[in-house]
Amino acid sequence: MRKKTESLLYSAGGLVAALIILVLLNLVLGAATRAVLGRLESPVKIRLYFSQSEVPLPIKAYGRRVEDLLAEFRQAGRGKVTVEKLDPQPDSDAEDSATLEGVEAQVTPSGDKFYLGASISYADQKLALPALTPDREPLLEYDLVRAIARAAVTSKPVLGVMSALPVFGMPPSPMTGGQPMEPQVFVGELRRDYTVKRVGLDPEKIDDDIKVLLVIHPRGIGERAQYALDQFILRGGKLIAFLDPNAYFDQLGQMGGMGGGGTPSSLDRLL
Repeated sequence: MRKKTESLLYSAGGLVAALIILVLLNLVLGAATRAVLGRLESPVKIRLYFSQSEVPLPIKAYGRRVEDLLAEFRQAGRGKVTVEKLDPQPDSDAEDSATLEGVEAQVTPSGDKFYLGASISYADQKLALPALTPDREPLLEYDLVRAIARAAVTSKPVLGVMSALPVFGMPPSPMTGGQPMEPQVFVGELRRDYTVKRVGLDPEKIDDDIKVLLVIHPRGIGERAQYALDQFILRGGKLIAFLDPNAYFDQLGQMGGMGGGGTPSSLDRLL
């Protein structure tokens, strides 16, 4: 089981998807972070812009924790990660550099301006984390390693999503109170790093450009579609399946006459 997990984390197609799913499940990202940093092909340069002037103590303490985490990144990078710290004082070259690299000034409750952000360079790619804020600290490691992974990918890989649930949203209907239903949050997150392709519940074949496939509550999936999933896995595709024996919130399935206490899903031909 451990080898299967590692193969998913190390694959170019499955890496970002694994990071997103782990964060959505509120799991530790340490192993995935080490996988990204340990397999870098080119050096990564992280420039941390952190004002050393008078800032509130909570922000200063948070900035120190950011520095500590970047030190761990440098160690895990095996010589491929360098960290440069800059103090963007007003009207300084460091402040000009922060502006050019997309790092934004923040304002304390008393109105003082300070910087706490980062830019990440990989080969000829550059990304900014404009503002690192304490309220997002639980996702700090994820944000940093995700930015590195995004900079290291020249084109977005294709990820398929198969689901009986309306994860891509719904047009206006009586069920939605006459208002359209927006896509679920995780779909928007995936679209930041992937070209997301919708896959129906009855495909004869999974498209060749799909490298990772999320199967979410595939209620009513047939034998032909499960055979397509089997062939997808055999050709090297990465499958992440979320099955539920009692999906209480599957309102579409319940309206279809499958009962009022939830609907089941399984991949009985595969598992």
